[in-house]
Amino acid sequence: MSPTDSAPAVAPFRGLTCRGLHDAIFEADAPEQVVRQLPAQSLFMIVKDRGMESSADLIAMASLEQCRVLTDFDLWHNDSLNEENLWRWLAITDETDSLELLQKLVKFIDLKLIAILIARYVDARVFDEPTEQSPGPEFHTPDKGHTWIGIKTENPDHHFLLARLLALIFESSAELFYQLLATPSVATMTMLEEEAFSERMKRLAAEGVPEPEVAAAVHLPLSTAEALREVQESSKHIVIEDVRAVEPLVYEARSRRLFATLLSEVSDHEMLEMEFTYIMNAAVMRWGVDFSDQTKVLELAEQVKGTINIALEKLLKDGKTTTIAAYSALGLGKLYRLGLTELMALRSRARKVPLEALEKAKDENQAAFSAVACAREAFPVMPLFLNDDGSIVDEGGSLPSGTKPIGSLQAVATVSALLDSAAK
Repeated sequence: MSPTDSAPAVAPFRGLTCRGLHDAIFEADAPEQVVRQLPAQSLFMIVKDRGMESSADLIAMASLEQCRVLTDFDLWHNDSLNEENLWRWLAITDETDSLELLQKLVKFIDLKLIAILIARYVDARVFDEPTEQSPGPEFHTPDKGHTWIGIKTENPDHHFLLARLLALIFESSAELFYQLLATPSVATMTMLEEEAFSERMKRLAAEGVPEPEVAAAVHLPLSTAEALREVQESSKHIVIEDVRAVEPLVYEARSRRLFATLLSEVSDHEMLEMEFTYIMNAAVMRWGVDFSDQTKVLELAEQVKGTINIALEKLLKDGKTTTIAAYSALGLGKLYRLGLTELMALRSRARKVPLEALEKAKDENQAAFSAVACAREAFPVMPLFLNDDGSIVDEGGSLPSGTKPIGSLQAVATVSALLDSAAK
């Protein structure tokens, strides 16, 4: 079935990455209709993959509701406004440099974020009687002397973007313009930021992003004995049905062998994709990753897949069950929790290695030292130079830097052995 068939527009997109999904959109007869049927998070990942400056066409086609969620994902670092990303949104135009996208932005963005920029960078002087006398250099008046505006930033690009935004708002709605200028006098920047963040979290919850306390429950430990019992009883896992599948979350990151086998063998791909989307969003919340940092989000997706792969290996190693049977009984959620239990045990052991032993390993056993440091991370990883079987990648006499997920029982055993070595 091609993207132009009469089935729902998202149906042909099974298994597509950001690039594949983007191509499918523009191969369709009605790209705008396709865009508006996508989950906002899928659209967001395409935008991040292509870059803001190359995504004006997608943002122009998206609904106001979708665009609002795009900014909910992109404009925050933890619970604080990501100001640099906001400037990028204010800079976006189409190929003709028209202001239509900026006019659209004023309609969908949380205006409290604009009020924060005004509080930080705008000096507004309001007079009962209009005056031709400027209150200072670099001030200008949009309303014949009643209001004088000075922009307090030494960044010329930011100065231009903010001046252009204020001029557009004034021309579109003088009432809104005056309300925004007055906002900092009735609410502090902290109050505005806290309220905007709270409203943002409510909107994201409707998109399948769990609140922090709910995300924590997704990461509760699950014992091997409990998992095996449910598999032996042929239990049926609880199906997640109220989350839309975000396919780039599932297919953009590399998959380990058993996880890839599960993807190829499962009959209801959409159910699996919905559950993985939910787990990934919970993991983003649990491990403090910004949705705007797509590189880290995809690294986390590979970690989550690796964790599930560890659980599958653990359940299948006695030869009494299959990948599909384990998934059918536990679902991805409990498989993730089971694999995470293994990794948290590694982390606990790594954090108990005495400092004096760690200092010794730093001088005498670089592999063991690095393995301990990586395993101590909140979500344990392993050194990039270390293969699952314990062999070491040597690049011209030096060890490559960086980390990678722990994604197999063999890797768990390798890291475990190095922890023992470091503790001696």
